[in-house]
Order: sequence, then structure tokens, then C-alpha cells
Amino acid sequence: MPRFSMLGLALAAGAVDALSFLALGQVFTANMTGNVVLLGLALGYGRTAHVMASGLAFAGFCAGLAAGFLLVGRGAGGGGAARGPAAALGLELVLLAGIAVGWWAVQVPRPVLVAASAVAMGLQSAVTRWAGGSGLSTTYVTGTVTGLAGQVVALWRPGRDGGKGGGIGRPLGVVLALAVGAVVAALALRLYEPAAPLIAPVAVAVAAGWWAWSARRGR
Repeated sequence: MPRFSMLGLALAAGAVDALSFLALGQVFTANMTGNVVLLGLALGYGRTAHVMASGLAFAGFCAGLAAGFLLVGRGAGGGGAARGPAAALGLELVLLAGIAVGWWAVQVPRPVLVAASAVAMGLQSAVTRWAGGSGLSTTYVTGTVTGLAGQVVALWRPGRDGGKGGGIGRPLGVVLALAVGAVVAALALRLYEPAAPLIAPVAVAVAAGWWAWSARRGR
């Protein structure tokens, strides 16, 4: 997957998490590490509403992962923007666009928005796992930062691995893009709320379009 596409997906994930945490009941729908911690805190404090929201987000994310891996496994063998990963991103885009429509036009219950958002991020995680391997993710930064630190150390100590640090540009860009997405979504919620749910679907559409164009150009 081209670097620009990976950055666009990371930006979308940051925007989705900002939106879900700030406007949908203090729940993360992309960063499952943080969401599991929130679930534990809610259980400890006996906050039933937060338990339900975090549990729904976790279940939705797992469902999205399962669907994403099924799609990727069925159509990822052709190289480029393979049909399976492209279908997973297309489904993610439909879900994010539906969230935006529900945000503006229809009084959709929060649990529905949380579930749809989590499924979309699970789909994205499956695609980026296929595209970037286990050391790179666009929906959380712990593993990405760990891989980045290892690559930086490898650059400083080339004698241990022949000088192959793997390149720090992509993981560093993903971390920054995730933060930028969260900042932009938070600002949108403060300054012009109707624009906030548009950030993620636009970013995913641009990322998928760039990937498809790059694949066609490379043929």
C-alpha cells in the first residue's frame, strides 16, 4: 500500500477516535487498547452505560476484523489494489458515510453509531495488517511506536542486523497522521460540528483512490 494511502487511513482513525470519545460517550472505536482500559475502569466503577458502550465497540471492532480478514483472504492474491482489500475499504467507506448521514439527518441512537464506527475500524485494521504486516497499524500506535523504536535503534547500531533499520518514515508518518486526525476532528467539533463526521470518510476515500491510481499506474 502506498505511504500516502496509509497516512490517509491513519488520519481517518484518529478522527474517528476523537469523534467517538468526545461526542459518543467517551469510548474509543479504533484504539482497542484504550477501549479495553476504559471498559475495565467502567467495570470497576460500576458505570453500566460506559460498560455497554465499550463492550459494544470491542464487539463491533472484532466483527469488523473478522469480515475484513475474510474479504482480504478471498481477494488479496492479485497484487496492487487487490479486490478483497479494496472491498473491505469500500465497506468501511460506506459505514463511515452512513455515520455522517446519521449524524446530520437522522436521530440515530449513539450505540448504533458506536457499533458502525467500530466495525469500520476493524475492517481498516484488517486491510492495514495485510498491507503493512504485524508491525504497522493505522488504528493504534503502541505496536507502531514499538516497531519505530526498534528501527531507530537498528539505525544507530547497524552491526547487529547489517544496517537494515527498515525505514522509519512510514511508521513515524502513521503516528503523526493519527494525531493530526484527532486534532482536526476535535477542532471541527468545537468550531463547526457538522463537518466533524466528514473527516474520516473523506480521508478513507482519498486513501483508497490514491491506492487504486497507484496500482493502475504501476501496471
